[in-house]
Amino acid sequence: MLDRMKESSGSVLGFRFDGKLSESDYATVLIPELERAIEEHQNVRILLKIEGFRSWRPGEGWDAFKQWPGMEQVDRIAVVGGERWREWMNHLPGLFVGFDGVDVRYFPETRLRDAWGWLREGLVVTAPRAA
Repeated sequence: MLDRMKESSGSVLGFRFDGKLSESDYATVLIPELERAIEEHQNVRILLKIEGFRSWRPGEGWDAFKQWPGMEQVDRIAVVGGERWREWMNHLPGLFVGFDGVDVRYFPETRLRDAWGWLREGLVVTAPRAA
């Protein structure tokens, strides 16, 4: 299951998932949310928060995400998870290979706030125009 996090704003989008992502999650939640953000912003940044992780098979959906044309407008991805997730990532270093030009960083669950801060770092926030 995949859902957008309430802390998402502007060009910084966070998604929480339980390690069991389906192709439907990519097609009906992740990609449409990212495409909406790209319509309004030049670049987007993504936070992936893994909860209750047991195992994960990336599958075709993950490959489709990596090949998604909008990926050219993603410049940062923060992966937030528990210690098991970090261990698992070390066993599968190729998981984030193919994200050309994207800075991908891992943050432990205790540093979720730091992950959001890193994603928002350097962004210019503009006030809405007065009517």
